[in-house]
Amino acid sequence: MSTPPRTAVVLLDVYNHFLHPSGKINRLVVESMASTNTIQHLTELVSASRKARLPIYYALHQTYREGNYQGWLHMNGTTTGISKSKALEEWSWGAKICEGLEPDVLETGTWL
Repeated sequence: MSTPPRTAVVLLDVYNHFLHPSGKINRLVVESMASTNTIQHLTELVSASRKARLPIYYALHQTYREGNYQGWLHMNGTTTGISKSKALEEWSWGAKICEGLEPDVLETGTWL
């Protein structure tokens, strides 16, 4: 049995609403993404990580669903905005992972 890798990739908020030009939140990050060629670099990173068989983990904002934020004592600007706008509504297009960056389930059931 081989030793598990000590390196992994963590993708943060690769939702359509952040990364896609039609996304509700994209307008807040579009300039930064354009100047750093974010989409191309993310696509290259995911491809290279899969080729190297490195694990890819997804760190995502909690999606909006009625009652999700009920009882939260320390709402910040982001969670308040998501709650009011329903920008990352559960199961919506905006709350799906951007095309090309989705998890890839291998035959073994391992997420890479």
